[in-house]
Amino acid sequence: MELSESIKIRVRFSEVDSIRMVWHGNYVTYLEDAREAFGRKYGLEYKTILENNSYAPMFELNLKYKQMVSVDDELIVNITFIPTKGGKICFKYEVYNAKNNTLVLTASSIQLFTDLNGNLEPMPEWFEEWKNRNHCNA
Repeated sequence: MELSESIKIRVRFSEVDSIRMVWHGNYVTYLEDAREAFGRKYGLEYKTILENNSYAPMFELNLKYKQMVSVDDELIVNITFIPTKGGKICFKYEVYNAKNNTLVLTASSIQLFTDLNGNLEPMPEWFEEWKNRNHCNA
């Protein structure tokens, strides 16, 4: 079963650079917004991770820019959970310009788990239960 979510974002004036295109770093925020929406939908919120005495710091983030967008463009950010073995959260993303359905950006991310002292947790028990509950084991 594929777990995914989509959100819409309207580009604000404060998010564009001197050439009136979305500054590249703002896409990281858009991806974070999608991760938060995914977490709310599937019970994998940062609050839930913390309540289980874990952190999920970003380990790897890859972005590929395909098309520029500007102020007032509406973006659709799609996020999909990628099942893997072990204790890591992997996502792939696609960002589209809603006006013409043009692919703007593709991305992927990997988050690893640590305990509250920063020690790596290979597979937190609560996360294994979450994966089983959501039928998303590799």
